[in-house]
Amino acid sequence: MFAALSIMLVAQLIFILLESARNIEFYKVLKMNTDSVTESMFAEYVSPLWENYHILGVTAADGSGQFSLANREAMFRKRSKVNMGGSENHLIPDGVSLLTADIVDVEFSEYLLMTDQEGKVFQAAVTAYMKHNLTYEMAQTVYNNYESVKDSKDEYGDGEASINGALDALESLDESDENTESRYTLKKAGAGASLKETEQGNTQDSDQQNVLTTVVETQKTGILSLVLPETARVSGSQMNLERVVSHRKLEQGTGSLRQDDSWYDQVLFHQYLVHYLSSYTDGETDRGLNYELEYLIGGKSKDDENLKIAVHEILAMREALNFASLMASGEKQAEALALATLLAGATVNPAIIEAVKYGILAAWAYAESILDMRTLLQGGKIPMVKSDVEWTSDLDAIPTLLSGWCTAKSTKTGSSYEDYLGMLLFFHRAETLSKRAMDVQEATIRRVEGYEGFRMDCLICETKVNVTYEYVPVFWGYVTLVEAKPERIGIQRTSQYSYLSQWREDT
Repeated sequence: MFAALSIMLVAQLIFILLESARNIEFYKVLKMNTDSVTESMFAEYVSPLWENYHILGVTAADGSGQFSLANREAMFRKRSKVNMGGSENHLIPDGVSLLTADIVDVEFSEYLLMTDQEGKVFQAAVTAYMKHNLTYEMAQTVYNNYESVKDSKDEYGDGEASINGALDALESLDESDENTESRYTLKKAGAGASLKETEQGNTQDSDQQNVLTTVVETQKTGILSLVLPETARVSGSQMNLERVVSHRKLEQGTGSLRQDDSWYDQVLFHQYLVHYLSSYTDGETDRGLNYELEYLIGGKSKDDENLKIAVHEILAMREALNFASLMASGEKQAEALALATLLAGATVNPAIIEAVKYGILAAWAYAESILDMRTLLQGGKIPMVKSDVEWTSDLDAIPTLLSGWCTAKSTKTGSSYEDYLGMLLFFHRAETLSKRAMDVQEATIRRVEGYEGFRMDCLICETKVNVTYEYVPVFWGYVTLVEAKPERIGIQRTSQYSYLSQWREDT
């Protein structure tokens, strides 16, 4: 009797140990299943988005294009059933495996969508990727160029004011002064504005005399006709802005992301845009807009409108940089002073001569900038600040240069049109750039068969999944000493996956 009781107790203990061991094994196996199924879900990224823009994201849109996690939850259940045993798993028939469990609930408790936090998630995605593709030293060079541009724009950015100041100074001269040896009367009458010699003057410097008004009249001309040859083809592509990320109400994720706003991350973000978005010099592309970079600057629906805005902004940048180049050249300042003295006549007022001189320098900088833009748009390179050797235009030839077709000298070490667009990005809000970048990316992906309803705000790039499993105890039925025995035992497992952290870990 005692032996039988001892055997029963030992058997009870063995069954308890077996069920406990099974439970411990379940924790391991279910964790493995949760992680593997989560990773397999993230392996289904939108391939056209990666191929065109090197962005990773899993879509969570239903058949109508609306955000829904139901299909992802269904996928999770289906793949888990295959992994854990069941009718769909031909390797492990029902009832054979001791580690068969059912999923009771799948909850995506936290997830980040690409458009979350005013585009900061998108910025984090591209900067994490770019850390593999741009060295710190190169990023430092780009940022130093931006600082140089910013300083020049702050100091010399208002060239139009300098030109108008020179014209006003000349107009204020006493036209009745009989002692003036070389007097000029400025008549500003709209399109017919010009400088004219008085009876005591001569006509040998007529081109020089007209440098200010020539520039004023040139500025009234359509910018694209000034900087593009007649044979140039400008894209007529356009995009419906009512449907894009920056103009519609977006889905919101439940997670949060802390994104640094350091100069390094800013440069990485901008350089991504420059390298992976198209622009005018790329020609025709198979994208929603041909001039994607220009759209970031202009935000208009049509390619040609965005090109005009981008060219205007680069032109203003080049004016400031060219003005800085002129101020660094003693020879060119002397030329401008000589012409200012000639235009101002025999006035002894140094303030007037100085004002006219700065107006001439601003006009000269503008003329050189027009030549620069012609070179840049043809694929050439222009240095940020020019030396006298790199300078193209002559002061007395400005009217001829602007009315004809002349381009600036291209240099091997200069900056390209895309580089200058990259500089412009520093002067625009990162949130605006992020949304507009997603506008054009979304438009491009929608051109791919099968992705007509693609939406960036349905794109998951990071998630936390909570999964509740249940399994039926096998050995508890043989334990008679325990009365309250559970019919099913529940286990919760959690898995996290992020494209962002994967990039960071690799880095």
